[in-house]
Amino acid sequence: MSASREKKNRQAFNASGAADPKAVRAAEEKAKQRKSSILYGSIAVVFVIVAVLVLLWNSNVIQRGKTALTVGDETYTAAQVQYFYHAAYNEVRSSNYFSYMGLDTKKSLSSQTLSDTAKALLGVTGKDSITWDKYLMDKAQSNIKSNQSLLAAAKKENFTWTDAMQSDYDKLISTVKSSAKTAGYSYKNYVKAMYGTLVTTGLFEDMAKDSTLVTAFQNDYLNKLSYTDEEIGKYYQDNKSTFDVAAYDYIRFSGATSATKDENGNTVDATQEQMDAAIAAAKSGAEAALARLQSGEDLEAIAKDYDIASYSSVTDGSKSGDTLSAWAFDASRTANDSAVLNDGTNYYVALFHSIGRQEYNTVNVRHILIRVDSTSLDSKSDTYKADLEKLKSEKKAEAEKIYQEWKDGAATEDSFAELADKYSADSPEGGLYKQVYKGQMVTAFNDWCFDSARKAGDTDIVETNYGYHIMYFIGQDLPYWQVRVTNTMKNNAFNEWTKSLQQDYTVTEGSGMKYVA
Repeated sequence: MSASREKKNRQAFNASGAADPKAVRAAEEKAKQRKSSILYGSIAVVFVIVAVLVLLWNSNVIQRGKTALTVGDETYTAAQVQYFYHAAYNEVRSSNYFSYMGLDTKKSLSSQTLSDTAKALLGVTGKDSITWDKYLMDKAQSNIKSNQSLLAAAKKENFTWTDAMQSDYDKLISTVKSSAKTAGYSYKNYVKAMYGTLVTTGLFEDMAKDSTLVTAFQNDYLNKLSYTDEEIGKYYQDNKSTFDVAAYDYIRFSGATSATKDENGNTVDATQEQMDAAIAAAKSGAEAALARLQSGEDLEAIAKDYDIASYSSVTDGSKSGDTLSAWAFDASRTANDSAVLNDGTNYYVALFHSIGRQEYNTVNVRHILIRVDSTSLDSKSDTYKADLEKLKSEKKAEAEKIYQEWKDGAATEDSFAELADKYSADSPEGGLYKQVYKGQMVTAFNDWCFDSARKAGDTDIVETNYGYHIMYFIGQDLPYWQVRVTNTMKNNAFNEWTKSLQQDYTVTEGSGMKYVA
């Protein structure tokens, strides 16, 4: 077909109103391309949205803001409840008795139950089994209610923020940041490690401010409590058995038997005959020892003649209900009384000396602690001992330099307190410890404070397991029995006060609880 003929046919086709097939194909192709662009663009947008959501989820922004608890009219986010949960956990882990509680920190808290020992140490009543997760959650809720009640009471009494509170708060945050640095963490990650992944530094600081205010509010109440000598004396007389202590010596003859190993290494339990024989030997030894004691021999010397015997001296024994203290606190007991006692397995030869209140004076002292922190050293290294001695030498020199700085300055108690705030690794303001009692501090610290030659204004450097203590002796304070009675009266009043502030809040769990533990 000629070109002119083809053109005429195309013109006639177009004039008929029909679409040009080439144009239709071109239009269809363009439509496909446009549709494909829209599809891929939509897919890209979806991917971006998903990525953003994943980032938000991994950052815990979504979870931390979920309502976990409603306590009365107040709502608490998952992050806030997690803070209280981990604060309760940290309290357990920092307990001096943590090693006895049987908690494995490497296992899930919801898979472990509290042992009877842990219940006793934590004051958990009831025979029902309870997981560590449940205990900590209950503790967190209890602390939230208590905190909320105290904050409400402080607000009602117009107890507002002060410069002293700001100073305490600043020191707390500084301590946490310093601890983070020592542990090799950023401040942000240290807070998460200590209080949970949902807890931000901002939330932690808000909680720290609340805690600082509540502590100040409580201390303000305690500091206003005072009692007359007559009131203290009467309380003591009404509760003598609580405050009196007994002095006595004793030898313990062990009637216990232990399992043995056979030639194949298998454990062989003691037979009943062996157990009876061990108890009989303990009884026989105790009776013979009592006779020697009553004939004038020394109790400690007697104990050395028996393999199953051990000597102990008690100077401040409290009434605890065990066999020895029950005997010592018997109303008929008089000086130099002696007897053989039995607790079912062991036998004791006891020698009573006296019973009464602790009349010695407590002391007030300031100190500046230059801590020897050996955690950065490799304890398995061949050079560990040398490295430790080098570290101790450096810290001792640091303590001596600060001590000399005090001597070269005003050399007063006030100037000592200023240096304590500047240098001490311990937290009390001005390094001050008031009404220190015997046995409260580590041995070297205690012995220095209660040296019979100690007088007001004495200073020195004392070495302990914690490091080097630059000491300043202020002087004696109240007798220890009076301190104990006063503190007990204050604690009773404080507990009644906080109980009166507690509101009967209704607690409702929200969806955010699943993010807490």
